[in-house]
Amino acid sequence: MKQEEALLEIFKKANEYVPVFQAMADSERLLILLKLFYAGERGKNVTELSGKSRLSRPAVSHHLKVLKAAKIIDSRKEGTQIYYTLNSTVKISLVQNLLEKLQEHLKIIAGNSEKLNDEALERIIAKAHNSLK
Repeated sequence: MKQEEALLEIFKKANEYVPVFQAMADSERLLILLKLFYAGERGKNVTELSGKSRLSRPAVSHHLKVLKAAKIIDSRKEGTQIYYTLNSTVKISLVQNLLEKLQEHLKIIAGNSEKLNDEALERIIAKAHNSLK
């Protein structure tokens, strides 16, 4: 039963993880994140991020919107410019938490001779979906 509870917890947390992974699943957004990482606390604006890039300013703005919606980056306004910075602590802790949960689950599986079949997994997924509604 502990195995089922651990899996249920992972699925319940999925709503927190999915937007982060979806936002980071694009190579252009990863490049923007790297630029913001190296920009430090000052951050960069759209002009700086699109300079020396194959992306147009509107394309960079779109990617920034996706990253901001996933709460991976923050923005602040200085005069007429908007500067973007990496909000790494929150999202890194989410990913770290997911990995820890998965490791815990793997330990439970390793110590448990009873494996979950597809029917049991579907039941757990249904419980998780119902609890998120």
